[in-house]
Amino acid sequence: MTTRKLESSEWQAYFDEVSKHLPTMRVGISIMGENIGVQPESEDSVLVGISYDSNDEVFVVDAANLSHTVPKPEEIFVREQAGRLSSIEVIAQDGTKQIIELQPLPSLPAS
Repeated sequence: MTTRKLESSEWQAYFDEVSKHLPTMRVGISIMGENIGVQPESEDSVLVGISYDSNDEVFVVDAANLSHTVPKPEEIFVREQAGRLSSIEVIAQDGTKQIIELQPLPSLPAS
């Protein structure tokens, strides 16, 4: 498992590339902050897409039941396991951390 910080100049290209090859996954989103503790926003939804728009400076996670945005993020860290994205930590301007956990959907047994 490898965790690394992405430079802001990499954000859009990284998430554009990852989104092209991302299998169908479940996503869980939590927000952590000094004043709020840990607040789950979505615990088990199907991921639709992840992107960063450099023009509007917004990071977006789209899931089947919600769209989570972080305007003008300060830092983004990604964790990759076996060459696949497994989690993202986005630090917002107010210091809160957005934790995005990705899990593959279970495979159906072969018939």
